[in-house]
Amino acid sequence: MNENENKTGLIYKKLGEVMGKIGAIDKERKNEQQGFMFRGIEDFMNSLHGLMAEAGIIILPSEIEHIQENFETTNREGRKSLQFRTRLHIRFTFVSTEDGSTVTADGWGEAADNGDKGYNKCKSIALKYVLMQMFLVPTKDIADPDKETPDEVQGKVTQNKAAQDDPDLELALLCVKEAKTLADLQKVWKDNAGMQINTTFYNAVINRKKELK
Repeated sequence: MNENENKTGLIYKKLGEVMGKIGAIDKERKNEQQGFMFRGIEDFMNSLHGLMAEAGIIILPSEIEHIQENFETTNREGRKSLQFRTRLHIRFTFVSTEDGSTVTADGWGEAADNGDKGYNKCKSIALKYVLMQMFLVPTKDIADPDKETPDEVQGKVTQNKAAQDDPDLELALLCVKEAKTLADLQKVWKDNAGMQINTTFYNAVINRKKELK
């Protein structure tokens, strides 16, 4: 948050009111191909829209930095394809409609896509995690982020089109793939605590751990 924000206005009080009213947002969306459950930006918007309107808070996003790069991947059949990795830094300004006082929160989104959806995925991811962290949104299934990477288990992950239905999973799988050391992999595991119960992510970590040993 910026030091020059209006700290005497109502915005902090209003944000606190919203935090006090927001309930748990559980994983209620189901990926039909693989059967895993996830929560999307829509869940956060639906849960917070009424509370934000009642409190008199609007959000104004502004793009700070936009980074895009290309990389090549090879699928299981040996076919190569061009992917686009997008990183987006957005500043979200929370404004009290009553007195105009503001507070800002910065969010980063990262996504990989073989088309033109990476930018929009980044925007959704950045907003989702800013809302989650700002309001300490209760979740029912986030594992302890201080856990070590899991022991080896049998089974191999199949990273297919299903991951595209959940940008968070897609990004987590990409980070697993790009881990160069066991320390890198452990950091990916900790940074994606909310994904630890997801079978696809779990098995991806296991298999990458085997490759790095």
